[in-house]
Amino acid sequence: MKLVPLLSAVMAVAIVASPTQADDYELSLRSNGEELAVIELSITDDTAVTKVADITERFDLKDQRWQHDETKQWVTLAQCENWAKLSKEKTSKSIAEIPEQSRAFVQWSTNPKFEVGVTEDCLTLTSGQIDYKIAVEKSDRDQTDYFRYAKLNAYKKSMTESKLPPFAELFVLQELERRKLMPKSMEVQIPGIPGAPSFNLVITAKGDKIDSKENRFQRVE
Repeated sequence: MKLVPLLSAVMAVAIVASPTQADDYELSLRSNGEELAVIELSITDDTAVTKVADITERFDLKDQRWQHDETKQWVTLAQCENWAKLSKEKTSKSIAEIPEQSRAFVQWSTNPKFEVGVTEDCLTLTSGQIDYKIAVEKSDRDQTDYFRYAKLNAYKKSMTESKLPPFAELFVLQELERRKLMPKSMEVQIPGIPGAPSFNLVITAKGDKIDSKENRFQRVE
């Protein structure tokens, strides 16, 4: 399985990660110390806008829809859910045609299950296919817009890039939202795909900077 679908799957979840004191922030996705993508995200007034290189994506959080970058057409949450349902059915019917080395991973992706562990500052979701270790903090703020955006983004990435159902990403988001947890950093392992790289997400809020050598944050006074 190629890196692009795996990268899309990781970003679909990772991009929800938000410092709880900022509406504008930057996310740097890395693998083995190499920067793969930098995403700028701004969420204001029921609208989310992301910028990746020269691509700008828009999300209408009130009406729950996202805009296709090329066609400029809006795609609703209902359309996303219908696409995911049909994708799951199509994958299930053609599972025998999928190469053996990735068959178990693809089959799991249509109905992902995780063993969930949680402490005060860490949420782990382990499946043996995709495993997440997320540094978290409890949030008392209303994070409805963040999770509306993240859900739409999970569908969008699946529909436009990875072509795999977004169910694993949606499961992770559901666990975060229901526990009122916001991610601060994230490590993703993909043991279900032999040779797949691991990923790390670095988040920088306005007023922060990254110590790239130590892969940590420093507050800018």
